[in-house]
Amino acid sequence: MSNELTQTLRTNLQQHANPKTKTWWENYVKDSPPFLGVKMAIIRTELHRWHTAYIEDRMSYPEQVTLALQLFDGEYEEEKLAGTLFLQELLLPAEAIVWQRDVDRFAALFAGGQIYDWNTCDWFCVKVLGPLIQENGLACARHIADWRQAENLWQARAALVAFVKVADNSAYYPIIEASCQVLIRRPERFAKTAVGWALREVSSYDESFVQQVIGANIGHFSLESLKNATKYFSQEKQTHFRKMFKQT
Repeated sequence: MSNELTQTLRTNLQQHANPKTKTWWENYVKDSPPFLGVKMAIIRTELHRWHTAYIEDRMSYPEQVTLALQLFDGEYEEEKLAGTLFLQELLLPAEAIVWQRDVDRFAALFAGGQIYDWNTCDWFCVKVLGPLIQENGLACARHIADWRQAENLWQARAALVAFVKVADNSAYYPIIEASCQVLIRRPERFAKTAVGWALREVSSYDESFVQQVIGANIGHFSLESLKNATKYFSQEKQTHFRKMFKQT
């Protein structure tokens, strides 16, 4: 039954495929799943229409969580984005996601290869993992942050990018710092840019914390990640840290 339901949504999305949109996205997001070429507003509309027609009054919330995760098995990026929107817009507000049960299932999306590019990863972090941390606090946050040790790049990146949503809350800074220390030491570009992004957001609330993290790890930054982390610093401080970087 679930395969039939996901095929119904896929068919509905395919009716809106646009070659120009497909080309634009595939040029912008490298090494991603293939795109159908469906704009986000249409994905959202078709998802909600499909949910109302086939899912809402017919499946329990645990069954709906399972169905949302099955959308990530789809070949096309739009199916994975629909899975993210299903979790964010329909299941999170209904309090249908139980982090103690579901975070490990989310981890399996990375380990199983369903999430394997920065676009899907970052959407999932910002739309699902971040709000889940906001709603459930430190215990949930620590469980997600443990992904920093994952061999899979995208799962490790998610362990930090998810915290962009709580950049204003100093209770999470020790966790963010610990994840920065791990990811900045990885060689992959998208591990280091996760650090730059997270620190940039935190710097709006606690610049001294960000300066301390950068100073302690300066030898492991790339210039790209350092520029991002210091984006909101004064010009004088940006120059200071770039000099430090060049001297390492």
